[in-house]
Amino acid sequence: MLFYYQKLMEVCLMNQFTTTLLIILIGAVVGVLMEKSSVYLIKRRVNTLMHHQFSGSFSKTLFWAMMNATIWLIFVKINGLESKTLECMLLFSICIILSAVDISIKKIPNELVLMTIFVGGAFTITGQPITSIGLNIFGLVIGFIIFFLPAMIGKGAGWGDVKYAAAVGFCLGVYGIISAIMIMTFFLMIYAIYLIIRGKGNLKSKVALGPFMASGFVSVLVLNLINATDHLFEFGMLF
Repeated sequence: MLFYYQKLMEVCLMNQFTTTLLIILIGAVVGVLMEKSSVYLIKRRVNTLMHHQFSGSFSKTLFWAMMNATIWLIFVKINGLESKTLECMLLFSICIILSAVDISIKKIPNELVLMTIFVGGAFTITGQPITSIGLNIFGLVIGFIIFFLPAMIGKGAGWGDVKYAAAVGFCLGVYGIISAIMIMTFFLMIYAIYLIIRGKGNLKSKVALGPFMASGFVSVLVLNLINATDHLFEFGMLF
């Protein structure tokens, strides 16, 4: 009996090792593709960017690969190979590409907004009752309105930010988008303090909002993923 138990444990450990290795390899390959995608999206929009801040060397490519593989592995360790985990993995990768592009050229590509809606929508529709989708649509409206007003008067937000906020709102739902915006505001405040202390700007300095919105988005995704396993709190409506 002990012999069979030991064999079973060996098989389980082997399966865990194989799964971990596959996630790392696939995550690394996707990370390299993410770098190439960000360069492609940038080149489609500008011709004068001589230096790509996030690409152009082997070390930067390696960083993309390691970062994506590591985060994917963390997601799987938190929640296992579930549909929620896969959604978080895909949306995280999209957020990173979007952040790199927005930081580089202050533009959010429509392709990434549509990918966010497609991925979030696919998992939302298949992962919850059809009657609950109203909260996601309401989240889209809330995200759009909150960023639409500043964009109309030319204060901070651009139209890319408006569309991306609407996409995030659709993925997270009404409660999640509010949580994401609160986290985004917190990160923005920290960055503003950093600019002031270093003498590199002030409260009126223009910054790319995409990375901050993405950081709030990913934060809510992670918190929802943790909550899906441990049921620690109610934080956003992801599914």
